[in-house]
Amino acid sequence: MEASTTMVNMNPESIDKLMGFIGEVAGEALEVPKDVASFVALMVKHTDKLISSAEESDAEGCFQILFHKIQATQDPAMVAQLVGQITAVVSADPESKPALRLRIMANLYNVLSTSSGQAGSAKVFVDVLLSIIAYAVRTGQLTLLQGYLDLLDDLVAKWGLGLEDQRRLFLQVAEALEESEPAKSQQFLLKYLVSLNGVEVPPSEKTHVAKAVVAAIRDPIVCFMERQHILGMTAVAQLEADPSLGKLYALLKIFSQGKLRDFLAFAEANAGLLEQHGLVHSDCVGSMRLLSLCSLATEHEEIPYTEIAKDLDVPLEEVEHWVVKTITAKLIDAKMDQLEQRVMISRCAHRMFESAQWSELKEKLDMWKTNLRGILETIQRTQAMQQQQAAAAAASMSHA
Repeated sequence: MEASTTMVNMNPESIDKLMGFIGEVAGEALEVPKDVASFVALMVKHTDKLISSAEESDAEGCFQILFHKIQATQDPAMVAQLVGQITAVVSADPESKPALRLRIMANLYNVLSTSSGQAGSAKVFVDVLLSIIAYAVRTGQLTLLQGYLDLLDDLVAKWGLGLEDQRRLFLQVAEALEESEPAKSQQFLLKYLVSLNGVEVPPSEKTHVAKAVVAAIRDPIVCFMERQHILGMTAVAQLEADPSLGKLYALLKIFSQGKLRDFLAFAEANAGLLEQHGLVHSDCVGSMRLLSLCSLATEHEEIPYTEIAKDLDVPLEEVEHWVVKTITAKLIDAKMDQLEQRVMISRCAHRMFESAQWSELKEKLDMWKTNLRGILETIQRTQAMQQQQAAAAAASMSHA
């Protein structure tokens, strides 16, 4: 059945008044559009005039009527085309009433998201949301979209996005957030990498994967706290054999499981690699000191200041500063004994959790099991002795 795009469910008098209002703002007489496509064309032509000259509530109202007409359209291809025209013209000007323009696009997204028909296709949702985010970045309004970004995983599930659309969404959101919110950008880059698991990464995608790896190296604590084993991800592992990106993979491996001395040796042997990828040597050293102390904490329950100073390559008087920074980063929980010059570890995060860590955990659990069994046996013996003593005392009293 051919999709209908005629102007339905609208009072003729109302549409006449609407055209009269838009014509008055535009300074010309307008004919009533015969279908949704004509309505969109009319609004596209007069968007800038409506936004700049009409009351904001009136301009929003005109677009809201248009959006509901698009919502009723049953042809997904036409909806995508019309929505693209609207978002292009509304987002074209970053100077004239940017807050109003952002609201108009948000209204479009909200109307489409309530659609039960084909108008609410996943591709349209993604396109509109990406247009909103891009415009918000251009106009410094990104904080207004925090709610959308926080719910993005739920929205992806609601839309039923395929992996290809997920990759496009996560990657473009990450790029939009790169300058203003690098930590959040990295979270979306990690989601992008997860979406590539189990597939052969084409050459065109490897630059994006490399970008995600660089972000993980630039701020490894965020990646670590997200509990993402980035080194083992399919897309990242494929960089190891790549002639141009193999060294970047080797650097990531150091940040995933190596210590500061490993990084310093690598940086010396590969001069220019950090600068090539926009990495700052001093920042990398700072991150590796935190990660090295984290690794050291997994090896010892008590660590002398001198050993920390050696591993972190810092003077003895700076040890407490780096311990505090590692605690603040939530990599360890520890107390410092200044008199004894030692750090007592109560909790530490494992940078890697593989067979060696599982074996270590098994040994600890077996030891706790043995200790608990010993405690229970002691309690049982004590109870038995107490019962015997009580019985003996009762027997003595009865004879008396």
